[in-house]
Amino acid sequence: MKRGLALLFVAAYALMLTACSGVGGLNQPSAAFAVAGIYSDVKGGTQVLDNGVAATKTGKSCSNQILGIVASGDNTVETAMADGGISKLVYINYEYKNIVWGVWTQLCTVARGN
Repeated sequence: MKRGLALLFVAAYALMLTACSGVGGLNQPSAAFAVAGIYSDVKGGTQVLDNGVAATKTGKSCSNQILGIVASGDNTVETAMADGGISKLVYINYEYKNIVWGVWTQLCTVARGN
């Protein structure tokens, strides 16, 4: 009985880790990240909206999740623009942080513009 419960727990935990280990639930358009199991801190996924214009302002919005159980935040482009006082968007980047196979994950949208 104990062995069966232990096996069930290990299987459930492994299934939970596979859902949290990548960016599966945190995908943004044009965002692909190199993800490591123990620690990830990567930037990428640039979307250029107005080529040829220099951005002078930066805004950021983030969402977080813990243990794949609780997630909160607002990482929308609109919130990032409001954070930086941006009225004309030039380009967007994304930042992804992951600690110990999804124990804590953060996805941020970084808007740059004028």
